[in-house]
Amino acid sequence: MRLPTLPTWLWIALATLLIVALNTTTIALCGPWDPWETHYGEVARQILVRDDPLDLWWRPGYGPDGNAENTFWSKPALPFWLMALSMAIFGVGTRPAADELVRSPLPELALRLPSLLAGLLCAAFLGYVVWRLLRDESTAASRGPSPAARAGIFTAVVLSTMPQWALVGRQALTDMFFVAPVVVAMGAWALAWSQPDRPLRRRAIGELLRRPAPAEGGGWSGRVRRWTLPWDRAYAVFLVGTIAAAIVPLTVLHMHVISADTVARVAKFTKKPGVPSVDTLRQIHLHFFIYWAAAVAVLLLSLRWARRSQVWMGVLYVAAGVSLIGKGMIGPGIVGLLVLADMLVRGRLDLLRRSGLGTGALLFALASFPWHHAMALYRGERWVNELIIINNLARFGSGEQEQAVGSFTFYVRTLGLAAFPWSGALPAALWGAARQLRGPAALGGRGSPGAEDMPDAPGASSQVRAAALRRLALLWAAVTLALLSYSVTKYYHYLLPVLPPLAVLIGLWLGEPAGARKTSWVAAGVGVGVLGLVLRDVIVEPAWIAHLTTYLYDQMWRSGAPPTDRMAVLALPFALGLLLWAARRGRAAAASMLLSALLLLGWTLNVYLPAASEHWSQRTAMRVYFDGRGPQDPLLSWWFYYRGESFFSKANVWVQKEVDRQELEDFVDTQRGQGRTLWLITTVGHGKRARTTLPGDLRTRIETVYENAHYMLLRVPVP
Repeated sequence: MRLPTLPTWLWIALATLLIVALNTTTIALCGPWDPWETHYGEVARQILVRDDPLDLWWRPGYGPDGNAENTFWSKPALPFWLMALSMAIFGVGTRPAADELVRSPLPELALRLPSLLAGLLCAAFLGYVVWRLLRDESTAASRGPSPAARAGIFTAVVLSTMPQWALVGRQALTDMFFVAPVVVAMGAWALAWSQPDRPLRRRAIGELLRRPAPAEGGGWSGRVRRWTLPWDRAYAVFLVGTIAAAIVPLTVLHMHVISADTVARVAKFTKKPGVPSVDTLRQIHLHFFIYWAAAVAVLLLSLRWARRSQVWMGVLYVAAGVSLIGKGMIGPGIVGLLVLADMLVRGRLDLLRRSGLGTGALLFALASFPWHHAMALYRGERWVNELIIINNLARFGSGEQEQAVGSFTFYVRTLGLAAFPWSGALPAALWGAARQLRGPAALGGRGSPGAEDMPDAPGASSQVRAAALRRLALLWAAVTLALLSYSVTKYYHYLLPVLPPLAVLIGLWLGEPAGARKTSWVAAGVGVGVLGLVLRDVIVEPAWIAHLTTYLYDQMWRSGAPPTDRMAVLALPFALGLLLWAARRGRAAAASMLLSALLLLGWTLNVYLPAASEHWSQRTAMRVYFDGRGPQDPLLSWWFYYRGESFFSKANVWVQKEVDRQELEDFVDTQRGQGRTLWLITTVGHGKRARTTLPGDLRTRIETVYENAHYMLLRVPVP
C-alpha cells in the first residue's frame, strides 16, 4: 500500500482537521462531571461574579453546610483564570437566568476549551520538535513528507489519539495546565542542546529606523544606531510567550490590587488577625514592583543573547514557571529532575554553566511567583499550609485518600488503557529505541564517541540527533514514571505526563523499517497480547475509561458506563498493523494502526463520553428540576455534596452533607403554607432512604422525577 504523494503542509492540515473534528464534535454534549469539572467550573465562575482573580473562592450554597467551604486553596490560579476568561468570552456564568448553565452547550464549551487548546497545541509543538531535530536539509525540497516530517506528524497524531490525553483535553481539569508546560520545557531543552547551535539573527537599530547609520565617530547617536537587537523567530517566540505567560498576569493582578473596587471591598472586612485589610493590599502593591524590576532586567539581559540555545533555555524557564502556577510543584520538579538526569547521562555537566541560571531564575520567578507571593501576603500561613504543605508535599509523601494508593504496577496497568491502542506498539517501539541507541546510529556510524557525535556539535548528522532524541524520550518516560510511582498518592490521571515521551518513541518507530525478522515478530506478538489484556479488562470494567480522569473508583462510580465490547472490533486494524509491520509492510502497517487509533478515539469521544455523562453528570437532572420547578421552589442537596448541584444552580441550593432530621424538619417548616415544592437531589442509595427521614406527612408525597446510575431527583410538595 502506497500513500499518495502530497505536500507536507497538506498532510499536516489534514491531520489537524481530523483531530480537531474528532475532539470538538460532541464536546458540548457531555455535561460537566462530578466531582472536579463542576467544582473547578464554579471556582472559575466566581472569579467573574466577584471580579477577583486573586483570591480563589467557592460557595457550595446556603443552609447548614452552605458555608462549609468558601475559599478554594487546593490548586494554583492559572487553570481558573483561563476558564474564567473563556467563560467571559462566551458570555456565560453571570447572566440573570437561574437555569443559564443547563440550557445552552456554551458552558461546557467555555469550560473545556482552554484545556482542549492546551492539549492540541502541546501535541503540535511536540511534533514540531521531532521534525526540527530530525530535519535533513538535503530532503527539504522533496515533494512528499520527509522522514523527519513523517515522524513529527506521527508523534503529534499518536499523542492526540491516546485516550487519556484526549479525555483530559476534553474536560475542565487542571492536569493539562501543568503537563503542557512541562512538554514545552523539555521540547525547549531538546531544541537548545540536541541540535547544532547557531548565532541569533540581529538587526541594527539604525536599520530598524530605516535611516542610514552615521559615520564612525558620530557620537552617542551614532553608537545607538549601531547597537543591534535580536531579530530572530526563536526570540520572537520567547518574547511573545513571556509577555503572555508572565507580564499579562502580573499586570492584571496589579491592577486588581490597586483598583478602587478592591480597596472598597477589602475595607469592609472584619478587622481581626489573619483577615486581609487595605494595608495588605498596599503591601502587595509595593511588593509587585520587585517583579516589574525583574521584568525590566530580563528584557535587558535577553537583548544581549547571542545564541539560539539561550533563547530556548529562556522558553524552558518560563514554561517551568507556568507549570508551577498550573498545578503546583510537580511540574518544575519533573523539569528540573529531567534536565539534571539528561546532563548526567550525556556526561554534559558543562551545560549547567551554559544554561543561564541567573536570567532563568528571574524568568521562572516572573512566570510563577507574583500570584503566590500576593496570596501569601493576602491570606498568610493558612493558605501556605493548605496549598503547599497539604496539597503538594503531603500528597507526595504521605498520601491523600484510601483509594489513591498502589504499587508500581498500578501505573503499568493503567498505561495499557491510557495509551490504547498505542500501548500495543510500545514493546516494539521500546525495543527499537534500545536497539538504535546501542547500534551504530547512536554514534553517527562511527565506532567510538567523540565531539562530533554530540547532537549539538556543528555538522551533527540527523542520525546522531535522532539517537539523542530517543535517549531523552526514554529518560523522560522512565524518570517521570519512577517519580509518580514513588509518590504515595496515586490517581489514574497522574499518569498523563508519561504519555508525551512515549508518543515521541512511537512516532519515531512508525517511520522506520522493522529490525531483525524474528525479533520483529516477537515484538508484534507481545503487542497483540498487550491489546488483548487491555481489552479484556476494559470490557469487564467499562467504567475504567471514565476513571482515567476521576478519582472516585468504587461503589456507584463503577456503574453507568456504556458497554465497551465494540473496542475489540475497532482495535483489530491495529493488531493487523503490528503484523504488517513485522512482515515489513511499513506504510500499510502505519495506515492500519492510525486508522484504528482514529476510530477508537472517535468512538471514545463521541459515543462513550456522551453516554457516560448521563450518569456521571447532574446536568440532565438539573434540567428536569428547572423544567418543573415553581418560581419559589427550593433545591436541596440532601445527604450529598458532589458540587455539580452548586455549579448548575449557581450556588442557589440548600446544602446538607449528613443526615440531620431536625435541621431538615426546621427547613421544611419554613416552606409550609406557601404552595411550594421541595426538590431533593441526592445519590440513588440515599434517595431510597428519604421516606424514613422526611417529616411524616411528606413521606407519601415523595415522587422520583429523575434517576440515573448515580443521582436521583425527588419532588416533594409541601402542604
